[in-house]
Amino acid sequence: MMTKILNAVSGQLRYLGFFILLTLAFSCTKNFEKFNTNPNQATQDMLETDNLGTGSLVAQMEKNVFPIAQQPLFGDEVYQVMLNLAGDAYSGYLGTTNNFLSGANNTTYALVPGWYGQAFSRSYIGVMPAWLRVVAAAKTQTPEVYAIATIIKVEALHRTTDMYGPIPYLNFGNGDPASQSKYDSQKDVYYRFFDELDQAIQLLTDFNTRFPSAKVLANYDFIYGGNTANWIKFANSLKLRLAMRLAYADPGKAKAEAESAVSQKFGVMTASTDIAALQHTSLLTYNHPLYIISNNFDDTRMGAVMDSYLNGYNDPRLSKYFMPANDGQYRGIRSGINIGNKATYTSGSFSGLNIQASTNITWFNPAEAYFLRAEGALRGWSMGGTAQSLYEQGVRTSFDINGVAGSADNYLADNTSTPAGYADPKNGANSSSARSNITIKWDNAASTENNLERIITQKWIAIYPDGQEAWSEFRRTGYPKVFPVVVNNSQGTINTDIQIRRLPFPANEYQNNRAGVNQGISLLGGADNGGTKLWWDKK
Repeated sequence: MMTKILNAVSGQLRYLGFFILLTLAFSCTKNFEKFNTNPNQATQDMLETDNLGTGSLVAQMEKNVFPIAQQPLFGDEVYQVMLNLAGDAYSGYLGTTNNFLSGANNTTYALVPGWYGQAFSRSYIGVMPAWLRVVAAAKTQTPEVYAIATIIKVEALHRTTDMYGPIPYLNFGNGDPASQSKYDSQKDVYYRFFDELDQAIQLLTDFNTRFPSAKVLANYDFIYGGNTANWIKFANSLKLRLAMRLAYADPGKAKAEAESAVSQKFGVMTASTDIAALQHTSLLTYNHPLYIISNNFDDTRMGAVMDSYLNGYNDPRLSKYFMPANDGQYRGIRSGINIGNKATYTSGSFSGLNIQASTNITWFNPAEAYFLRAEGALRGWSMGGTAQSLYEQGVRTSFDINGVAGSADNYLADNTSTPAGYADPKNGANSSSARSNITIKWDNAASTENNLERIITQKWIAIYPDGQEAWSEFRRTGYPKVFPVVVNNSQGTINTDIQIRRLPFPANEYQNNRAGVNQGISLLGGADNGGTKLWWDKK
């Protein structure tokens, strides 16, 4: 597949046909071809007018980091199998109500090829070809546009490598068929990410210094409206996130990159207004995919792990994240159970999502940046504050974002509340005692590991609903402690207690790029299944 895509990029980029081909096995989606056929696509003449060429490419990239539907329902099904039935479930955020494929699906570790290939497809068809065209059109003429596009590329592709491990990246689009479809080690991919972010940060810093009030492609940038200062802070925050991912695999590199991000002139996100999110504008209207999946599809509810932590902590964000069940309680569904009849779990006994059609899709919120800095400070890195002060500011920022700021003091002073046990009112076999006894209040007398759990648990709560990032951090640290699946259909490839570590390489890669994917497996260092750990997954 990789060779075919790159040949298409160097020619006329007829990637819609490839996208349809890649999803023939997509068993959950009925309208995929319609979603990927845009009747309003700009013509080449239009692309050459008023920056529409590069602007539309940047917009295309932004709309593919998290797949969205600009026509009813199409694309929400892509989000469902790419994210909701993967990271959302594996992180404990959400539980499915649907007995997909008679229970043999991603949530029970019977990984479905037409589902687990979607993240790869979105990156290499929705993001990378557009980035290559921005490079050709803007790198020398308008480097600030190239810089923004590169930050978007890293935001999208780090999520891809964090799903699969090795991916084709370093040689993508270099014009050499022999090398451009080769897989690169995850270490090499991450090191390239840092180089690319450093270059983008420098280009935008130089631009902002010369033109502090100028907007870059304001009409086409649905994240920050062309505000370069915000893009720089986002790039630094993303760099900090990626640095922390290496804390166990490459601690020296992690420390150096994290400190570089925090100390840069613009620094990382600190204010609620710094949030990176796909906005709803007059030029971009979409329904949040989780709203469609929850309300139109009726396929997802609050997860049991969220139930355990938010109820146990009497967390005021609970009502901001979820809707009460019919009895006024907030109750979740455990992932990896035997659903049986869908009506059992779509009844009023479980909490729906408090996400509206008009809710923005968040890429990165500033609370995460504080928790990343808190962990860095806990490790002895220079993060501009103590672990305690940064941890507490992370909680306060999350409360501010969610409109419950007045409750922060009492919450941070709570040294007794712990996660609650989980009770499934429909099937007691799914119930479980609490997996953790971590409290909220910072404890300087606690062990480093105990305070790390405290930081990661609060970060996990704060970055909801980004299930994939939450899953990545669970894999990296082991926190928060997530209920294991009850039903494990992996045929022994995934350990129930250790839980799923990655997604297999796409079936289409085996068909169209076998040499590349075999190299990827060699670099992975284990079998191509959900039980093999990624390079940064060392704990």
